[in-house]
Amino acid sequence: MSDVQHVINSIKKNDVTEEDLIHYLDSSNILIKANAIFQIVRLKFHDDITIEKLVCLAKKLDEEPKVIGSYNNALFALAALSWLETEQSLDRFEEIVKSIEPEKRILLSKLIEEKPYLYL
Repeated sequence: MSDVQHVINSIKKNDVTEEDLIHYLDSSNILIKANAIFQIVRLKFHDDITIEKLVCLAKKLDEEPKVIGSYNNALFALAALSWLETEQSLDRFEEIVKSIEPEKRILLSKLIEEKPYLYL
């Protein structure tokens, strides 16, 4: 098994520390990063550090490579801020959404609606 697959399996099985999971948001591997975002949502991690990491990633909308279809990890991070449903995450979500292009807002809305299909 490759190192990447091992890390992804560990994330999915929740066999990583919260600190490691947050650290994976900085991974150069798009699949590790995506799985870390989804696990953060599943586990409802919403401390200040996690929210700020998601915000930093969400602001890289034009820099992040695509992961699935038209979605990249910046969109996943932005959707995660919405899915976490805390006052802080929703405030930061609204702050970022105001500054993105209408086409990306449409993509984001579709992604947020697809949450049930993402097994979150």
